[in-house]
Amino acid sequence: MAKLTGQEQIAPDESAAVEGDGVEVGCPISMYYHGFGPRCGRKLHVAPEGVDEKHVCLMHSNDPGKQSGPLFEEFRLEFERVLEAAGDGEAHFDRFVFPQLDFSRREFQAICRFDGAIFTRNANFFKAIFTKDTGFTGAIFTQYAYFWNAAFTQAANFLRATFTLDANFSDAIFTLDANFFAAIFIQAASFVDTTIHGTADWRKCKFLNQAEFRQTKFEPLVEGQPSAAFALASLSKPDEIVFDDVDLSRVLFHNCDVSQVLFTSSVRWAKREGNRGLAVFEETIDLKQQCTKGLQRDGQRAYGAVAQIYQQLKKNYDSRLDYWTANEVHFGEMEMMRLAGPVRQWWHPRLSFVALSLYKYASDYGNSYGKPLAWLLGVLLAAALLFPFPGVGLKGNAANSAIVTYSRVWNRQDSLTNNLWTEAKLIGKSGITAIDTATFQRTPEYTPVYPLGRVLAIVETLLTSSLFALFLLAIRRQFRR
Repeated sequence: MAKLTGQEQIAPDESAAVEGDGVEVGCPISMYYHGFGPRCGRKLHVAPEGVDEKHVCLMHSNDPGKQSGPLFEEFRLEFERVLEAAGDGEAHFDRFVFPQLDFSRREFQAICRFDGAIFTRNANFFKAIFTKDTGFTGAIFTQYAYFWNAAFTQAANFLRATFTLDANFSDAIFTLDANFFAAIFIQAASFVDTTIHGTADWRKCKFLNQAEFRQTKFEPLVEGQPSAAFALASLSKPDEIVFDDVDLSRVLFHNCDVSQVLFTSSVRWAKREGNRGLAVFEETIDLKQQCTKGLQRDGQRAYGAVAQIYQQLKKNYDSRLDYWTANEVHFGEMEMMRLAGPVRQWWHPRLSFVALSLYKYASDYGNSYGKPLAWLLGVLLAAALLFPFPGVGLKGNAANSAIVTYSRVWNRQDSLTNNLWTEAKLIGKSGITAIDTATFQRTPEYTPVYPLGRVLAIVETLLTSSLFALFLLAIRRQFRR
């Protein structure tokens, strides 16, 4: 019976061929990881009793005898034969059970399918070059997985792969996407100095131990495309997940608890418009992209999920006493909470109390102490300029002659200079009135004239007291210890 090479396929009826006594003559293992496709068909291997659940070929056998000696050499030669026969086509190593083979510094010119393969010893791909698509879907690395300095010039798939011991992808280069969807890292995972030009997909990954993303270079080729995604990732030891000197401006973290992840001071987040703090990519990413699943609700952006990221980041930075960065995140949290209201019509985010409150516009949600101070001075100046219109008068003196206004102090018979000087003195008196009103003085020298002047005084009191409270709140947030 013909054996399967990198390009040959066995017809379904041939793959199930049996001898006259009903015994299967070829390896029944499907050569495709999903289970639909041609079977292996290689000669069955006689393994020690209990090693394999059913009769399979040497390539798919768990026989420990192929770790060395004649069986090892037979395995190696068959591997090389498949790779050579594939040329620049597909080389199928699906579900192979690999002994200790050294793949370091090798150049794989074929489309290599290691889907479902089991590497029973260290998988050494140090400085290996994969010139075509490479698949390790569902592969199991029972010992160390070395991809240090490896180069993937096309797509690389490690989805649902299991890394039992350390997985080292340091200094590796992914020219296109790096797919680690639902992969499991039982021990340490290292992506130090790794370069990824497509999207790195770690969604639904399980990091059961430490993981390092130091100087990792996320450089997506397509504008608006996420550089990496950790959505729904499970972090068993979040305080040992380290991001250092990494650009996170286009990385997705929704539905992944980042409240304890270590983000060093050298990580770079996106900046909000108007220099209003930091922003996560979930807030602006195009929802048409596939990786945004879980970020939509009723066809709209799930602002609550985005707010949760900001809350976790603020908690993270607060716990590390990095209050400045926590303040930078605070604005985004409040904005998302505002937009996550129960009513989603166009007017809700614009006319709701939170949207129009001084908390946002006068202090950037408590992040700026300069803004409420500037607004406070502006309100005092506005009050000083407005009080003379209805008029101000001496306290306790209701005589009409004691009330002064702009029109009353202007004397057409006098010179312009004298009139301007007189009005300046009136504004000075009005300024004293504004300060007395703002500071709740019981015995002010001048009082606004009833009724319009009193209305202006009440409005000024409400504004100045609110702005001063926001000023103190911002001072506390900025300089707390």
